[in-house]
Amino acid sequence: MTERIIRFLARHLSGYEVRTVERLGEGQDNAAYEVNGELVIRQSKIDDWAPHCGSAPQGGSSASGDLAARDDLAARDDAAPSGDTDLQDDSARRSESALRSESDLRGAPALHRDSALRGEAALRGEAVRREAALLAVVSELSPLPVPQPIFVDEEVGVIAYRKLPGRPLNLHPVKEPTRLAAPLGDFLSRVHAAPVERMEAFVPRDTFPLSELLEEAEGHYRDIVAQVPPAARRQVEDFLGAAVPAEPGLLLFCHNDLGSEHLLVDVEASALTGVIDWTDAAIADPVYDLALVYRDLGPEVYERTLTYYEGRHDDAEHERVVFYARCALLEDIAYGLCSGVRAGSGARSYADAGLAHLGRTFA
Repeated sequence: MTERIIRFLARHLSGYEVRTVERLGEGQDNAAYEVNGELVIRQSKIDDWAPHCGSAPQGGSSASGDLAARDDLAARDDAAPSGDTDLQDDSARRSESALRSESDLRGAPALHRDSALRGEAALRGEAVRREAALLAVVSELSPLPVPQPIFVDEEVGVIAYRKLPGRPLNLHPVKEPTRLAAPLGDFLSRVHAAPVERMEAFVPRDTFPLSELLEEAEGHYRDIVAQVPPAARRQVEDFLGAAVPAEPGLLLFCHNDLGSEHLLVDVEASALTGVIDWTDAAIADPVYDLALVYRDLGPEVYERTLTYYEGRHDDAEHERVVFYARCALLEDIAYGLCSGVRAGSGARSYADAGLAHLGRTFA
């Protein structure tokens, strides 16, 4: 992988010396690498079929496989690479004909394989182009630092940017999490206030009936029930058997994936230093952003965040926050348990955190 990244950067940053390459992590949609402690290379996994306990493919062969495919194309037609490493799960909205598993491609004729690779490259290219344009706009809106692309390689689905200060909150808990509430409230107020008409040029609408989300949550629970402590099963099953909340009436611009893995922090100061991975940004239910605060940081930080939040939030919004948080927690556990078996994926941490937070999220 290091050799591939060296060749990749040589195409985009002539004369840049690669001294160290470290794997930062991997989610459902992207894999990220840190170069020389200063550059982040993040690659979309749009063409991969990660095993997900029988669920629909979540997107993602290994990043090394993606770059290898890029090298294969370059050797045959000198296509230029494309760069980005913070892309997320809008890859789920791709045509079925573009989805190919590695086993499908392995036995296909060369022409068939080339066609599949080029189709995937087009999907990745569209995703990274959109995200790069979005980041330019978001940098004007956000009171917190966001990634600023240095270059974008559309064919490989890679974005490269200078590393932001701080560490991912999911792996580096802060001493005083309630101190994150004020900047989170301010950040969400500013993002949700962005003109919808303007932001629709950069992001899709993301709306699903809440009944469908509950059905997905039921499927995730079936996949993980053996790992759920008996004391928590009744709480989860009561939730799954309850009526869904009322559908949202207001859709706004949202980060739409504001999990703790996308919040950077100064651990000692208990301060937010940046917000990364805007791949899932959309015109959506704004309380979903708050729901992931509830899921990952707990009810107390969520309640404090609301005191600084200037958007609308009443009992109906709160009911959806809890609903989304519970559905998302079950999804995280299922993803972590099923994908964590892959060597080096780091996905197991999602399951561990989710299982640890079951009690407070379903209380």
